[in-house]
Amino acid sequence: MARVRIIGGGLTGILAAFEAHRLGAREIVLEDALDRLGGWSLPRVSHGAELRDGEFVFGPAHDPIHQALEWRGVAFDEVDLHEGVISPSPSGPRASWGAGPVLAAETTTVAEAAAPETLNDILRAYPRAAADPLAQYCQWRLGVWLDQVHASAAPALGLNQVRLAPISETAAANVSTPRRGALARDGLNGLFAQASRALARIGVEIRLHSLVSPREAAHACAEDETVVWAADPMPLFDLAAQKAPKPRLIGERVASYIFRARLEAPLPLTVRNYTAEGKVSALRVYQSRGETLVSVECVDEVGDECLRAEVLRLLAPFARRPMILDACVLTNMRTRFACPSVEAVQRLDRLEAELAHRHQGRFILAGWESADAGARIAGLTERMERSLGSVARILAVA
Repeated sequence: MARVRIIGGGLTGILAAFEAHRLGAREIVLEDALDRLGGWSLPRVSHGAELRDGEFVFGPAHDPIHQALEWRGVAFDEVDLHEGVISPSPSGPRASWGAGPVLAAETTTVAEAAAPETLNDILRAYPRAAADPLAQYCQWRLGVWLDQVHASAAPALGLNQVRLAPISETAAANVSTPRRGALARDGLNGLFAQASRALARIGVEIRLHSLVSPREAAHACAEDETVVWAADPMPLFDLAAQKAPKPRLIGERVASYIFRARLEAPLPLTVRNYTAEGKVSALRVYQSRGETLVSVECVDEVGDECLRAEVLRLLAPFARRPMILDACVLTNMRTRFACPSVEAVQRLDRLEAELAHRHQGRFILAGWESADAGARIAGLTERMERSLGSVARILAVA
């Protein structure tokens, strides 16, 4: 019987445990350093309301991650996801409904970028009138040369949602049809609690407060366990045969603030600022336990008075009437590594190949070279199928 050990109890590790069970493994251990599953996606709670300082929505019913969790008992409510953008334009910032920026350009044709490696490779495919403001926006967010950023960072920056329109038509490019998505019915804490119970029901052993070193995990592979590393991949470079400094990561400095608010607008609402002006890069307005909360992401710290003024200005085009910001209930500074560097992706690819060869495919990385969660989970599933597929075939014959 296959034994599977999963390091990291965030959403990726939880989905890996479900997948291992589906593929026939029955001795599955899921380990995490925290006191409960959920990883860094676990929100803090204030008077019952979840303080969410990151993404918290899922795809609709046909989304693979949604399906995998729902099949294990996690309840979702399908909703309209309302999205607005503040786009740069020659006449000043322009607000519109839609998922990505609307940029004026003489031509709306985007050149075909053959196998882009860097973020700059993607931007060069756009007309100059669109490429320049997009480059300014990316540098405002990341603060590094864009030739250092891997092309897979584009979705995390919203560059897969860019809309080009002739200058005379940008005012009419106000698309208001929301896309469908889903929210966990009992919130993110409820989602992880339900997932924990589902894992226990299928016999997964959950070990909390567990710190596992890369060398310990590699030793488990030597004892015929399959190891799935769903935690931070950087410590794994200690296992590389050719010793070298760890690759440079691109850390996006994020200052998060959450306010209680009174607002009349379609919810949940996300507003993204592509102008590279001010400090606020994104706003997410949602409800939790009957309270309306505004989660604000900034590229740097900002004083309370300036922050409130910028939030009100960015949300005003999407609200039915002027909103009121009440108390700030959370302030959080963190560094987010959602945009991998070219060096990190190349080194991770080499390390993954080395570990796969050394351990006959039984040491599996969670695909951190992709900034897109769906692509990351799909890649992880493919790796696990290769490693555990023989077990599934044997059980099917039996």
